[in-house]
Amino acid sequence: MECSEFVRVPEEEQRKALSYPGVEITDLPVPVTCELDPHPHGEHVAQLLYMVEPAGAALWLAWGRGVGMELRCLPVCESSSPTEQSACWLPVRHRGGHSWERQE
Repeated sequence: MECSEFVRVPEEEQRKALSYPGVEITDLPVPVTCELDPHPHGEHVAQLLYMVEPAGAALWLAWGRGVGMELRCLPVCESSSPTEQSACWLPVRHRGGHSWERQE
């Protein structure tokens, strides 16, 4: 189960994301939903796009109380399921469980 907090990505943040070095797309998901496990406090994060460079990273939108809204290029978690059928698509050092735990 994922956190249900969502946010509409402001046009300014969309422009920043689309002009990020190495980005070759012209459209982003809007609005976005937090991809972490449900949590009562702290920041929320949603992946906007997977990055080709640097390899194994993604561009994330972080938002929440005391954080405002911020774009972050972060490595993707390297955890994979015990069966190695699924990989975690959340940012490295994320809070809560791995994304593959929701599927298996």
